[in-house]
Amino acid sequence: MVRTVLAIAACAAIVLAPLVPVLAQDTIGQRLSLDRLAAIQPGTYVAGDSIRFTLVPSQGDFLLRFQDSPEIFVLFADNASLGGRVLKYDTGETAMGVAVWGGMTLYTDSQPNGLPVERVGDAFPPSPPSIGPGEMQNQMNLEAQRLQAGRRLQVNFSVDWNHFGSPLARAYAFNALQNAARGIERFTATPYGHDAFERHVDTVTVAPTGGRPDFAFNGHTLVVMFNSGRGFEGCASSREMAEWLAEAFGQRR
Repeated sequence: MVRTVLAIAACAAIVLAPLVPVLAQDTIGQRLSLDRLAAIQPGTYVAGDSIRFTLVPSQGDFLLRFQDSPEIFVLFADNASLGGRVLKYDTGETAMGVAVWGGMTLYTDSQPNGLPVERVGDAFPPSPPSIGPGEMQNQMNLEAQRLQAGRRLQVNFSVDWNHFGSPLARAYAFNALQNAARGIERFTATPYGHDAFERHVDTVTVAPTGGRPDFAFNGHTLVVMFNSGRGFEGCASSREMAEWLAEAFGQRR
């Protein structure tokens, strides 16, 4: 009886053995197919026939730039239900959704339910600003004037542009500070945000860090910390600036 059982088991092993490599190959093939699903193709896109933007990959993430704004948003990819993907801002808010078959949806503040997206052309990776220290300060003076005109805020952007070790580090410092200026404008759109910022901040500066981008207060100075070694990922977005200020001043959004 024992010999009969062993013989049957041996025959079964012989019959199934050729199938093992096939099953393994099928699993690998299925996995590769799944990787191609919800693929995000770099390019220029239009959402809802009116919002034009570019989307390009960068170090496993994606760089998003709307046509009507100079800001470069870093979007972080995550898995979604039914094999799809979501792209999120550094705040954790969803910027885009990608269905398993490749259909894309853009979510904005004015269109929280989303707009369908269509690819209309190619796009190239953005580069950090390539202007000199003098022009950088001129641009930040214009940001201060814009905050004064639009938000009735007196803000001084104080930076020693020659303090940074390289033109590339200076470029990302400028990028981080411009993002912060837009974030201040975003946060101070409400009466509470305006009054809180006006009472506590009169100067904004920028400083390098070896870690993740962050913010801090030094008296009445808001310090914007950036990491040039991480490129655009080392610069917090305007949305992150606004959210950080809301938490700092006790205004949860």
